[in-house]
Amino acid sequence: MTEARVMALGRALAASRRAGTAVEPGLLDPLPEGLRDDPAAAEAVQAEAVLACGEAVRGTVLCATARRTARLLACPGPVHAPLLASSLREDGAVVRTSRFVLGVGAQYLAVLGRPFPGENEDPGDPAALAGAILSWRIGLQVLARRLPDCVPLGPWSATADFGLDAAELRGAAIPARAEADLADAPVTLRLDGHAVARGSGAEILEAHPLAAVAWLARALDRVGRGLEAGDVVATGSCTGLIRIRPGQRVEAEFGAFGQVGLEVA
Repeated sequence: MTEARVMALGRALAASRRAGTAVEPGLLDPLPEGLRDDPAAAEAVQAEAVLACGEAVRGTVLCATARRTARLLACPGPVHAPLLASSLREDGAVVRTSRFVLGVGAQYLAVLGRPFPGENEDPGDPAALAGAILSWRIGLQVLARRLPDCVPLGPWSATADFGLDAAELRGAAIPARAEADLADAPVTLRLDGHAVARGSGAEILEAHPLAAVAWLARALDRVGRGLEAGDVVATGSCTGLIRIRPGQRVEAEFGAFGQVGLEVA
């Protein structure tokens, strides 16, 4: 993609994010040959879109970290993008839906207490990473796409399109003594009180939500970056995604960790 086209698409994505609409197909129809095989172009579009939004970055959002969500999004592995301030919402928030919303899932969020990796630290050291995390929170993830249908779901479109982020809700903090149980605690997603999906933290990279943060730390380290104190990392849905309609209520129950919910408008 030319620099001018990257800038135009990034700005169009930012405008579509604000409006809750999709980018006009004319910007990407026809698709440039080989575009979907050019991750650098996707990252450039993402960077331009984030810049055009003009918002503070609060951390990182991950998606496609569990197999069933990855299949739905046609992504063979995790995708990450900056977590913008407007996306970070609190328990009970009202979230607007549209035909561009892909769905809602339950997730865990990590809050960094210090930069990671520190000096002489290995970004792949799970014990050091666990020590850098200040707290874990229960939450919900809302994913949406703003690219038109001529751009199929996949790693390229997910990367360019803000990691498909629409909203990341955070609920109660998890007691430090219980953090080791994040993989095993049962998670139930309810729609208007009815259980519609179940999962657990063990679905995140087939291990634990910490594995998603570790994957991110390594990915950032490869490009000379790291996690910062105060960063929030949304580790991605562990219950798949459910479709929503206005007037509905979504709740995620995390066993002894509590529950978190949103209202759909």
